[in-house]
Amino acid sequence: MIKNLLSFIFLIGVASISAQNLYDDSNAASPSNESNTTTGWNNQALLSSDATNPQSGLYSLRIQSQGNGVIYVEYVFSATVGQDYDISIWAREGAQSNSPAFANWQGMSGFNTTSISGGTWTEYTFSVTATSANPAIRLYVSPFAARFTAGNTVFLDNISIVAEGGDTESPSAITDLSSTNATATGTSLSWSASTDNVGVTNYEVFQNGVSIANTGTNTTFNVTGLSPNTSYNFTVFAEDAAGNTSAVSNTAVVNTPNLVDTEAPSAITDLTSSNTTSTGTSLSWSASTDNVGVTNYEVFQNGVSIANTGTTTAFNVTGLTASTSYDFTVFAEDAAGNVSAVSNTETVNTLAPPDTQAPSAVTGLSSSNTTSTTTDLTWNASIDNVGVTNYEVFRNGVSIANTGTATTFNVTGLSPSTSYDFTVFAEDAAGNVSTVSNTATVNTTGTPDTEAPTAVTGLSSSNTTSTTTDLTWNASTDNVGVTNYEVFRNGVSIANTGTATAFNVTGLSPSTSYDFTVFAEDAAGNTSTVSNTENVLTSAGSGIVDYTSENANSTAVDWTARDLFADRNIGIGTTDTQGYRLAVAGNVIAEGVKVELQGNWPDFVFEEGFDLMDLWKVKAFIAAHGHLPNIPSAQEVQEQGIDLGQMNAKLLQKIEELTLYILSQEEELNALKEKNSRIEDIINRLEKLENQQQNK
Repeated sequence: MIKNLLSFIFLIGVASISAQNLYDDSNAASPSNESNTTTGWNNQALLSSDATNPQSGLYSLRIQSQGNGVIYVEYVFSATVGQDYDISIWAREGAQSNSPAFANWQGMSGFNTTSISGGTWTEYTFSVTATSANPAIRLYVSPFAARFTAGNTVFLDNISIVAEGGDTESPSAITDLSSTNATATGTSLSWSASTDNVGVTNYEVFQNGVSIANTGTNTTFNVTGLSPNTSYNFTVFAEDAAGNTSAVSNTAVVNTPNLVDTEAPSAITDLTSSNTTSTGTSLSWSASTDNVGVTNYEVFQNGVSIANTGTTTAFNVTGLTASTSYDFTVFAEDAAGNVSAVSNTETVNTLAPPDTQAPSAVTGLSSSNTTSTTTDLTWNASIDNVGVTNYEVFRNGVSIANTGTATTFNVTGLSPSTSYDFTVFAEDAAGNVSTVSNTATVNTTGTPDTEAPTAVTGLSSSNTTSTTTDLTWNASTDNVGVTNYEVFRNGVSIANTGTATAFNVTGLSPSTSYDFTVFAEDAAGNTSTVSNTENVLTSAGSGIVDYTSENANSTAVDWTARDLFADRNIGIGTTDTQGYRLAVAGNVIAEGVKVELQGNWPDFVFEEGFDLMDLWKVKAFIAAHGHLPNIPSAQEVQEQGIDLGQMNAKLLQKIEELTLYILSQEEELNALKEKNSRIEDIINRLEKLENQQQNK
């Protein structure tokens, strides 16, 4: 046998021949039959195979003294009495050594005791004549005087025993190696017998240069385990009993055909579940069998595919609903797309949620250290069967903070001399929310700004055309600061310019007279008295009637559309305006009402990072308050009325929030549609499989 392919090719290349090595046991020191064993040696000392620094190959023999008086190891081989033998042994001393030697060989003459010295591998050769049919080679680890020294070590490797004058003629090379019956995974090789002066004892078969079989004297070999659609090169060598090897045979090239696989894997029959919780379970099953090999397992939940596990026979299911029954099945698939019959059905009943008890309502909510813009809230801790994980603070029904487990919160950003209602909800880790706390009403300190800006002066127009004009005016003054100018046309508001003291009016009618006025406002909502009136007559017009003392009472002129200005508040049907600029006791009808908002229009709902309240929180808020979050209650409307602009903004915010909820539901519906499509695909595949089975 060749120790490795490289040395074998080298022997063939130089066309050398050698006599048979009688040291043929399969062990660590064999040059032609190396293995990780100590076969053939009488291990009276500590004897083992060692992979550290071998002389050749992968292993060497390691002999170590036990310190108990047994100091040598022995190898016995079969010999012919009177036959001369050449023996070669490579040896070296170990890290601890004490004069090891080859000594006291038995059954052979011509041997002299030979010492082993040095830690470098050295070849020791002996030419001896057998005086016994079973001569013995001995290695002494240390002299007799040091026999009780444990740990003395010697290494042996690459041993050969060759009889002089043996068979040196190699068998003839094989020239007609051929293959038949090639399939996708195998082929049959055959060749004519090699000739030898004594006799061929073995043929060694190589696949792509790697030995795959020894056939003895058989001149055929059936190759298995090949891959479909692949090319392979096969060669054969002949050997005789003396170890002489022929030259390489001709090369037989084999191209395996493609594999046509129509056999489905076996159905899974032991699908089981374990570790079921309220939201998940663990599935496992035994591997399916297939003529080629299973490449994937597909897991179904209530008939809908939820996972492909590859060759893994387990899957952890998540995202289940508590207290719900689910049916799970598994299909096995192979690389050709063949699918097994459905597995057994494993029914799983998820557990009930571990925690459904809401925390107790917060009590003792109170405020302290109230200033014109801040206040400190404190409350008593809520109790829960598991534990409170968060407190959510609301101001006038709108969430403003989550405090975690803290029972205090510093409120900032309030307005002076303003009343606020604060409430708190407690939450636990399971999402259970308490009922609403008591309401803490806080009245901030400080005197509000009641001083109105000065009236705008110097209102004038320029660049008037048939449809436009440019208005400009002098800046108003205020004790805090003007924040906006509101422009009126014929008594109707048409624009808010912020702090700009100019405005371009468009959309006018030709040959028409217009009266423009401007009011100044500050951040507290205080409004100046009316500015001077700027009358503008657009070009390309005629027939304008101006107000004069002569036509003031003329029935031919309708003055009901003229502007009415008042320095103070106006009451219609009432003398109590309650501080409003215009108070009407009764209904109001108009073709249009425009409300100018100073706050943000609620498009912030669609901005990234907007905290859309969970529906369960909305439900809890409604249950606690009887109205939507951030919407005034019926009692508040009855007592305080509503601001149309602010109310429209609040209602639009709810519409936009509702839109987000609808879009979320649409995503879930699309996901369900996709699952239904996959179910239909599975059904079609099952029907196809049933048709295939029926047609067989």
